[in-house]
Amino acid sequence: ARTPRSRGDDLCVSGHRMHAASVLPRGAFYTVRPVRRRASTHIRCTLMREAGREFSKSAHSRCLELVAGCDALDERIGKFQASKPDVEGLEKLRRAVARERDVAVSLQTASDPLRGVTGLENNLRGFQLELECARWAPGVTAVRKRFANRTPSVDAKLEDDEVVEVDVVAQNGALWIECKAEKGRVAAGLVQQALELQRVARAPCNLRPYGVAPRVCVFLTGKLGETEAKLLEDAGITTLGVGGAHGSTSLDPRSVLPPPPPSPTTANLDVTALFALVSEVSAAAGGSFMAFLDDPAVREWAAKKHQHAACLNAELEDPLNLERQLRGFDRFVAHPSVLKRFEKILAVMGGPRERRRWEEEWRGRVEVLSVPEDRDERAAARRACVRGLERITKPQLDVFELGESATAKTFTANGRAVLSAAEQGV
Repeated sequence: ARTPRSRGDDLCVSGHRMHAASVLPRGAFYTVRPVRRRASTHIRCTLMREAGREFSKSAHSRCLELVAGCDALDERIGKFQASKPDVEGLEKLRRAVARERDVAVSLQTASDPLRGVTGLENNLRGFQLELECARWAPGVTAVRKRFANRTPSVDAKLEDDEVVEVDVVAQNGALWIECKAEKGRVAAGLVQQALELQRVARAPCNLRPYGVAPRVCVFLTGKLGETEAKLLEDAGITTLGVGGAHGSTSLDPRSVLPPPPPSPTTANLDVTALFALVSEVSAAAGGSFMAFLDDPAVREWAAKKHQHAACLNAELEDPLNLERQLRGFDRFVAHPSVLKRFEKILAVMGGPRERRRWEEEWRGRVEVLSVPEDRDERAAARRACVRGLERITKPQLDVFELGESATAKTFTANGRAVLSAAEQGV
């Protein structure tokens, strides 16, 4: 039973006073919105739309700045590439900059341009730091170069976790530099990344001459935490902080980088190198090398085998002058087996001027040197490593073993053996 209400009784629902006799359904009271609330909602939406327009303008401006920054950086890389044409990977760096530029252009017309702009800005700062490091570091040979912790093979291809990319390779390969461009605190992941570089650098296939592993260095902007700095220091990884108005120009490579390994002063000559010194067509005094290379009979001979044709083209592009390259060495050595083979061939095939050139100019300067037995433990390990090389003939192993034990630079025309040895850590 209901108790009837008078017309003066009111029902309060959701803050509104309604007459009890209303015929509106009960649920309708909960959908009523006051005029004041509708007005505030409209104002808030209007403000959000205006803010979105401002954000969009800001993102558009940042995209334009990114495009201009990529163009300027590409121009700087091009100038550096022209001055250092032997540095590997600069074209790869330019392609990376071009990709970032294309993304920045596409974001200008995107519905949500803010998404991705910050990442592009970070990437551009990283590219700029890589170029700055390449311009500053001594003896740069490559940028963005990939190294693996083992030699790839047909049966066991390299996985992603077996390969690292080194931002800058300096000191003629003896120094790997990781670049990090951060505005604030440097991410803790840098330590793990640097340690991984160091682990790969110590792999046998990446060792430098005489079994020395490349050193790892970190070149960064931003603040490195004390814990991270201590971990890197304990691992023997040099940290270079870049900051201030002059950036890395305030750093002196000679005082902050680990010293490069000393250059060898002994030249180890194999059979091909000895013949290059005395042959009538390749000796510096002969003067007939280019005429020999251009001879139609030589070209016809080279055309029969791809390797010979490649060698001939290489010589035509950059003629050999071995004697000039040997001027910086104080000592010339040759393994006994090398000298025995060389003199045997020279006696049968050499002409009178070639035999005379050997006797008068080079025989007294080339020292016959056997591999010494009484070496320290490290030298013995290197000798064992050389003797264990695969796919290389015993006479060539004699040459490589002498070079390792005498800390000498080996000169040979056997490029295939050199590449094979390098893949196996020598």
